[in-house]
Amino acid sequence: MMLEPERAATLLAERLRRPLSDGVSRPEGDGAAPDGGQAEPGRLGQRVVPKSGRDWLARRTLEELGIHCEATGALQDLKGFLIASHRGVEIVVSDRLAPDERLAVYAHLLAHALIDEAPHASRTFFSRLEYVEGREPVGRSSAERRAEMVADALAQAILRGRLDGAPQYAYRRTREPARNAGLRPALGRLVLDICHRTSLALFWHLPRYQKLRSRPEITFLVQRLESLVRVAYAC
Repeated sequence: MMLEPERAATLLAERLRRPLSDGVSRPEGDGAAPDGGQAEPGRLGQRVVPKSGRDWLARRTLEELGIHCEATGALQDLKGFLIASHRGVEIVVSDRLAPDERLAVYAHLLAHALIDEAPHASRTFFSRLEYVEGREPVGRSSAERRAEMVADALAQAILRGRLDGAPQYAYRRTREPARNAGLRPALGRLVLDICHRTSLALFWHLPRYQKLRSRPEITFLVQRLESLVRVAYAC
């Protein structure tokens, strides 16, 4: 099974958008954690993780999608990593991370999977390493730094539960099927495609545009304009 980053990021953002009481169903009968939350059984000396909070909700969501998640104390320079192949998908994080840090790592790994080509191509293996601050490899290219900037913006959109605060083509690889045939609807789809591609290009190169695009009023305006174009061109 290869990773489906679009599906995983969309579902995680939807669940993080809800109030925690609506998104978490705490199992009964497990041992209680020191902070009053439910605890997962430890394994191989791993720290017990309470079954409550946004980080646990993220882990449960990923595991529902078939992504195996675990924490380990063996990582030194890494916060975590993701490995995906046709044999399965696994995310491992450091057990020294705080809950908010674990949640950020989950979101950041998914963000990189969204913008990288490997999960969507006909490849059999994909991996991503998440480094501790200050321990990243030296000499990263400008393209790698730009990708990191875009992944940061997408991760924040996931954590806010508002993926629509980023350009559609940044997280949506599947395209909606044509609703109507004919020249006019085709022209409307072409206009929308050009707009989405332009927005994505600005998102990749301008940090100011990333902040502007994440604003709720801009998101509403973009969705309104797209709706008007679809109506006008019957597409």
